[in-house]
Amino acid sequence: MTQPSTHIRFRGRSFPVLALEPDAPIAGWFERLDACLEHSPAFFSRKAIVIDVTKLGLDRDTVGDLVEQLSGRGVRIMGLTGVDPSWACDDLPPILTNGRSIAADEAPAEGGEDALSLTPSERAAFDEIAQALAGGEAGPASQTHDPEPERSAAPLIVETAVRSGQSIFHPDGDVIVIGSVSSGADIVAGGSVHVYGTVRGRIMAGAYGDSRARIFCRRLEAELLAVGGFYMTADEIRDDVRGRAVHARLEDETIKITKLD
Repeated sequence: MTQPSTHIRFRGRSFPVLALEPDAPIAGWFERLDACLEHSPAFFSRKAIVIDVTKLGLDRDTVGDLVEQLSGRGVRIMGLTGVDPSWACDDLPPILTNGRSIAADEAPAEGGEDALSLTPSERAAFDEIAQALAGGEAGPASQTHDPEPERSAAPLIVETAVRSGQSIFHPDGDVIVIGSVSSGADIVAGGSVHVYGTVRGRIMAGAYGDSRARIFCRRLEAELLAVGGFYMTADEIRDDVRGRAVHARLEDETIKITKLD
């Protein structure tokens, strides 16, 4: 009889994750994080989160306390970066090294093995949005900006509604949704986002700081809007545009929403 194989196959894979970069003072950063969670409590739900403390210079005990406070807020930590690798222990998340921001030309092609339309547990949002959330008032995702990369003109077309808990991630261009986006769903695009239905979830256009990106939808009921690294929560959306067909764009580092009907 043929003996069963005793080999176990391992293969390296890379996935984009949401990278949070706390800034000093930590107490003030947690206040801003709590405000974001109050507006959108499910934003980090079922997402893979890495904490980058490179700029803080914390000792191991303080980093452990930071991780514990985040876990207490429902932020699930899958990795830690910016610390001495010798700190590795059971009390801290796995320590990651050599991480870097995603480049547009490194993104997987549509239809490839690493699909672009995934659930949040398989693929999280990008680090610019995390940094925007860490900035308090609507503000830039980062204090430094790389030149805007060239992007493919080919849009990602989603021909069904995007249900709660789903994430659509397309770093190379526009996303077009032929349907609605439910509460708790995410759309992340390197370019513009067009939704031919109701938006109740979170829409993030211009994922790499592209200030030319725009958001179009047939009915606005969003939990969060972001354009070019600047964001607006549900409480900041004016009553006169809520429930209407709208066009959102970035103007003087502020998201402007204009009615289309």
